[in-house]
Amino acid sequence: MKTKKMGTYKKMGLILLAGAAGGGLVGALLGAGMELYGSGIASGAGNVLSALQRVMLPLMIAIGAAGILAGESCIWKMKNIGEEIAGAEDEACDRLEYEYEKAGAFGMKANIITQALCMLVLSTGYSMKYIGTEASRSGHFLLVCIIFILYFMYAGFWQARYVKCVQRVYPEKKGDPASRKFQKEWLESCDEAERAMIYQSAYKSYMTANKTIPLLLVVAMLCHLFFDTGIMAVVLLAAVWIIVMLSYLNSCVKIRREKLG
Repeated sequence: MKTKKMGTYKKMGLILLAGAAGGGLVGALLGAGMELYGSGIASGAGNVLSALQRVMLPLMIAIGAAGILAGESCIWKMKNIGEEIAGAEDEACDRLEYEYEKAGAFGMKANIITQALCMLVLSTGYSMKYIGTEASRSGHFLLVCIIFILYFMYAGFWQARYVKCVQRVYPEKKGDPASRKFQKEWLESCDEAERAMIYQSAYKSYMTANKTIPLLLVVAMLCHLFFDTGIMAVVLLAAVWIIVMLSYLNSCVKIRREKLG
């Protein structure tokens, strides 16, 4: 047992040493690259930002239109599959329920991704350095903001329509999308198999976040080191990492305490 523990510690030590060596090598290569191409990279990044600022409006319209098209096609497909589920036999019903779940997942992915893209596009001009320089820029940015707000309103209503669409096919599903207790009520109305699927997916999401956030933290720190991007991104990512970890660990302790009575 002691030998096994020592083996574990040695492996961990080697992993940490390899990580430190790899980090040092990457840092040295990036430092050398910045010495040679730093001004060109900074100039190129500035040109890309200026180009994005010029096309903010058509980009926002295109992303919003794509999101609406994906959302409406998803709802339409879910309604059609839902009608088929109502009169299907057991074997066919399982296949249709899978198609129904897949269609809903596609719509939800499109909804979230397009919202994130809209925020990225808006952020390219979300600065007083850009807005306050010319009156024409202020008017242009105002139009972008209006489209942004309208699309986010659509995205919010779409999520409510999605829930109602699912509840029409599965009336046992409870919860009002406008209620703060919606997630809890929805989970309580799920059967054991559905809860197991939700728990497994939630744990996988936690593990993905636990691997991705530290990597993004390193990227944000390197960007600040070489491009002076500021520490806000590092602070926010660190805060998200802490929140995710505390939420998971506190939940584990709470569940264990509840089992003890």
